[in-house]
Amino acid sequence: MLNMEQIKDGLFYSIQKTRTNEEDGTLLQRNREQIKLRFLHTQNAEIAFSKQLDNKHEIILVFTQAYLNSYASADAPFPMHEFATLQQQDNCCTTQLILHEMIQDIQEGIAKKMFIESKALSLLLCYKKSQVSTNLNCATCKFLLQPVEKEKIVSAKEILLNSLNNPPTISVLSLQIGINQCYLKKGFKELFGTTVYDFIQEQRMLKAKLLLSSSDLTIKQIAHEIGFANAGNFSAAFKKFTGVFPSEFSTN
Repeated sequence: MLNMEQIKDGLFYSIQKTRTNEEDGTLLQRNREQIKLRFLHTQNAEIAFSKQLDNKHEIILVFTQAYLNSYASADAPFPMHEFATLQQQDNCCTTQLILHEMIQDIQEGIAKKMFIESKALSLLLCYKKSQVSTNLNCATCKFLLQPVEKEKIVSAKEILLNSLNNPPTISVLSLQIGINQCYLKKGFKELFGTTVYDFIQEQRMLKAKLLLSSSDLTIKQIAHEIGFANAGNFSAAFKKFTGVFPSEFSTN
């Protein structure tokens, strides 16, 4: 419970910025005494891909059995067993909206505690609903059964491949292909097995490898060519992807 604020007996929360490169999503952990929800949420879908880590938040909620029992009858305690002991899933549209509201909230005192408690319960309920449904709130699977809509996701991939040096943001890309942001992100991951952001990073590194081995461009020029304003950031990303620095790769 360190660094967590108590909202009500048995209910705790924490909201803080984080620079983790983990993907957005929800992790649920449960034991016999409590349920813990950990959310990673990137604020502002309009931000440039290269700045995502500066806008990521970690939100943690802890519900004890005693707190949850206050919503159950005397002879039937809260069904903790209906929640998985360990499970991870993507943040649906509803979850993203609630997390955004929590991060933006500026209330204080009793009003803030009431607000956080209501949002915490909404998130727990949202998670519970997603567990008993084969589709997330965005109904991605059903959506991808429509050939026209599926083609939109494919066209998004083509747009990204043709603009690696300056890729559109999620919000702009969704407008270009005529689909909402949540469907775009979930549909893209289901079709291609990766997030939009990770796809861009992978394709940038593959293009960098090609340029390093087949052109006379300097590392700084290649960094600029694939959308990195800073050669140092490019070198670090390339090392993470390939295991060697660009200077080492180009001499092989």
